[in-house]
Amino acid sequence: MTERERVLSVLNGNVPDKTPWFADLSYLYSSMSVKGTLDEKYAGAEGYCRFYRDLGAGICFYAPFPWSMKYESSVGFKSKETSSMRISEFTTPVGRLESHERYIPESYTWAITKHYVGTMEDLRVLRYISEHTIYSDNCIDFKKTDELWGGDGIPAAMTTIAASPLQKLIARWAGIENTVSLYMDHPDEFTGILEAIGNAEDRVYEILCDSPADYIEFPENLSSEVTGRDFYENFNMPYYIKRNKQLHEAGKFTGIHIDGTLTPCLSLLSGSGFDIAEAVTPYPAGDIHIKDLRKAAGADLIIWGGLPGILFSPFYSEGQFISHIVELLEAFPPGSGFILGVADQVPPDGLISRVRMVREIIGK
Repeated sequence: MTERERVLSVLNGNVPDKTPWFADLSYLYSSMSVKGTLDEKYAGAEGYCRFYRDLGAGICFYAPFPWSMKYESSVGFKSKETSSMRISEFTTPVGRLESHERYIPESYTWAITKHYVGTMEDLRVLRYISEHTIYSDNCIDFKKTDELWGGDGIPAAMTTIAASPLQKLIARWAGIENTVSLYMDHPDEFTGILEAIGNAEDRVYEILCDSPADYIEFPENLSSEVTGRDFYENFNMPYYIKRNKQLHEAGKFTGIHIDGTLTPCLSLLSGSGFDIAEAVTPYPAGDIHIKDLRKAAGADLIIWGGLPGILFSPFYSEGQFISHIVELLEAFPPGSGFILGVADQVPPDGLISRVRMVREIIGK
C-alpha cells in the first residue's frame, strides 16, 4: 500500500498493511533553507516532495489553500519588515489595527510582541475586516499539489487559521489574556462579534465542501491549558459541530490540530464531530501517557501523532527515541484507529537520521 492508501484505510475504518507514518517537516525544511544546508535538489514544490520521499515520511502539510482571499477596497493592509522586526497594519473606516513581531534567529521564527486586538474597539474593527473579506475558489492550485504528491501522502485542505472565532483571537489576533479580559468585561458583545466573525466565513466552507480534498484540517493550535473546558464548550464546540456537520454531508473527513496539553479538550473532540485529533502530543512533552491516550480520546476518534517533536532533538537519546516509537506501535497496532505522526513538527535541531529511522522501525 502507498502512504495515501494507508491513511485512507484508517479513515474508512479498515486495517492498513502497516501503520501510516506522516511527518510535518516544514519547520525543519525552512530552517535548513535559511541556514543554507538544504540540498538544491530539494528546492521548489517537486524538491519538497522529494525531501519527504527520501526521508521515508508521508506528506500532509502544506498544500495550497483550496480558497483564496482578498479584502474589499475599504480595508487596507500593509506590512513593513526588517531583519528583526515586522509591523503590520490594517486600516478601515471604523479604526485601525497594528501588530508587532520580533524575529528570533535561534528558533527561525517570529514572536508576537503586540497583538492586533487589545480593546473592545479593536475587536469591532476585526469584525469589520472579517465582514469585508472576499473568498474565492483556488482548487486548481490544490489539485496540482494533490497530483504531485500522489501516493506519497494526502494534502490536508485547511480552513482559515484558526477556524473557530475564539481560537482566532487566542492564537493570532488577541492572545489569551486580552481574549479573557474582553469576554469578562463585555460578554454579550464579545459573543455577538464572535458569531458574526464565524458567519463571515460561510463561503470558505462552501468551497471546502465542493473541493476535491478528502481531508479537511482545522488548524486550531488547540491547547487545553489555554482554551480550557468552559471556553471550549461555550464557543468552540457549537461552531465545530456546525462546520463538521456541513463537511461530513459533503463526504469529507475532518480533523483538528491539537498540539498542546490534552486534558480535557481531547475528550471533547469526538462529541464536536471530528474524525481525527491531529498532532496529539503525549508525555514527555504532553500531559497524557501513551497508555492512556485511547481512554482519553474515546473509542471512535482517530489519533494522529504520538511522536513529540522534541524527541528528534539530540537533547533526548536515541534509545529514548526508539523506545517511545516501539511503545506507540505496541499500544496502537494496525486497525486501532492510529496514524503515526510528529507532534507537531520536527524542530530545526532535529536529527534527520531519526526521521529516516522511523520508517525502519515500522518496517521491523
